Amino acid sequence: MREALFILLVILLLFGLTAYRYRRQIRIALEIWRTMKTVRNLHNEGVSQVAEKVPGGDLVNCNRCGAWTPESTAIKFGPTIFYCSTKCLQSKARV
Repeated sequence: MREALFILLVILLLFGLTAYRYRRQIRIALEIWRTMKTVRNLHNEGVSQVAEKVPGGDLVNCNRCGAWTPESTAIKFGPTIFYCSTKCLQSKARV
Protein backbone atom coordinates (compact mmCIF):
# COMPACT_ATOMS: atom_id res chain seq x y z
CA MET A 1 0.00 0.00 0.00
CA ARG A 2 2.85 2.39 0.83
CA GLU A 3 4.52 1.64 -2.50
CA ALA A 4 1.33 2.45 -4.42
CA LEU A 5 0.93 5.71 -2.49
CA PHE A 6 4.57 6.61 -3.18
CA ILE A 7 4.16 5.87 -6.91
CA LEU A 8 0.99 7.98 -7.03
CA LEU A 9 2.82 10.83 -5.27
CA VAL A 10 5.70 10.66 -7.77
CA ILE A 11 3.26 10.66 -10.72
CA LEU A 12 1.40 13.67 -9.29
CA LEU A 13 4.72 15.48 -8.72
CA LEU A 14 5.80 14.82 -12.32
CA PHE A 15 2.42 15.95 -13.61
CA GLY A 16 2.63 19.15 -11.55
CA LEU A 17 6.15 19.95 -12.75
CA THR A 18 5.14 19.30 -16.36
CA ALA A 19 2.09 21.52 -16.01
CA TYR A 20 4.23 24.25 -14.45
CA ARG A 21 6.80 23.99 -17.25
CA TYR A 22 4.18 24.17 -20.01
CA ARG A 23 1.76 26.54 -18.29
CA ARG A 24 1.91 29.13 -21.11
CA GLN A 25 1.10 26.57 -23.77
CA ILE A 26 -1.70 25.14 -21.63
CA ARG A 27 -3.14 28.63 -21.11
CA ILE A 28 -3.00 29.34 -24.87
CA ALA A 29 -4.68 26.01 -25.64
CA LEU A 30 -7.46 26.79 -23.14
CA GLU A 31 -7.97 30.27 -24.64
CA ILE A 32 -8.20 28.78 -28.14
CA TRP A 33 -10.72 26.23 -26.91
CA ARG A 34 -12.85 28.93 -25.22
CA THR A 35 -12.68 31.13 -28.33
CA MET A 36 -13.75 28.26 -30.58
CA LYS A 37 -16.63 27.47 -28.22
CA THR A 38 -17.75 31.12 -28.25
CA VAL A 39 -17.53 31.33 -32.04
CA ARG A 40 -19.51 28.11 -32.41
CA ASN A 41 -22.23 29.40 -30.07
CA LEU A 42 -22.39 32.77 -31.88
CA HIS A 43 -22.55 31.01 -35.24
CA ASN A 44 -25.41 28.77 -34.06
CA GLU A 45 -27.32 31.80 -32.75
CA GLY A 46 -26.70 33.68 -36.00
CA VAL A 47 -27.94 30.81 -38.13
CA SER A 48 -31.14 30.52 -36.12
CA GLN A 49 -31.70 34.28 -36.30
CA VAL A 50 -31.18 34.33 -40.07
CA ALA A 51 -33.59 31.44 -40.51
CA GLU A 52 -36.21 33.27 -38.47
CA LYS A 53 -35.85 36.49 -40.52
CA VAL A 54 -36.77 34.94 -43.88
CA PRO A 55 -40.02 36.63 -44.93
CA GLY A 56 -42.71 34.49 -46.43
CA GLY A 57 -41.74 31.14 -45.00
CA ASP A 58 -39.85 28.48 -46.93
CA LEU A 59 -37.55 29.19 -49.85
CA VAL A 60 -38.16 27.58 -53.23
CA ASN A 61 -35.86 27.19 -56.20
CA CYS A 62 -36.76 28.90 -59.50
CA ASN A 63 -37.05 26.32 -62.31
CA ARG A 64 -35.61 28.74 -64.85
CA CYS A 65 -32.68 30.60 -63.25
CA GLY A 66 -32.17 28.61 -60.04
CA ALA A 67 -32.61 31.61 -57.72
CA TRP A 68 -34.00 30.98 -54.24
CA THR A 69 -37.20 32.92 -53.55
CA PRO A 70 -39.66 32.95 -50.65
CA GLU A 71 -42.59 30.69 -51.45
CA SER A 72 -45.09 33.47 -50.73
CA THR A 73 -43.66 35.70 -53.50
CA ALA A 74 -42.91 32.97 -56.06
CA ILE A 75 -45.15 32.16 -59.02
CA LYS A 76 -46.39 28.61 -58.48
CA PHE A 77 -47.37 26.04 -61.09
CA GLY A 78 -48.26 22.71 -59.57
CA PRO A 79 -46.88 21.39 -56.30
CA THR A 80 -43.17 21.62 -57.25
CA ILE A 81 -42.79 24.13 -60.09
CA PHE A 82 -41.88 27.66 -59.03
CA TYR A 83 -40.64 30.78 -60.82
CA CYS A 84 -39.04 33.75 -59.11
CA SER A 85 -40.49 36.41 -61.46
CA THR A 86 -42.67 36.91 -64.51
CA LYS A 87 -39.51 37.45 -66.55
CA CYS A 88 -38.33 33.90 -65.80
CA LEU A 89 -41.81 32.56 -66.49
CA GLN A 90 -42.01 34.30 -69.87
CA SER A 91 -38.49 33.23 -70.91
CA LYS A 92 -39.33 29.63 -69.98
CA ALA A 93 -42.57 29.82 -71.99
CA ARG A 94 -40.66 30.97 -75.10
CA VAL A 95 -38.29 28.02 -75.01
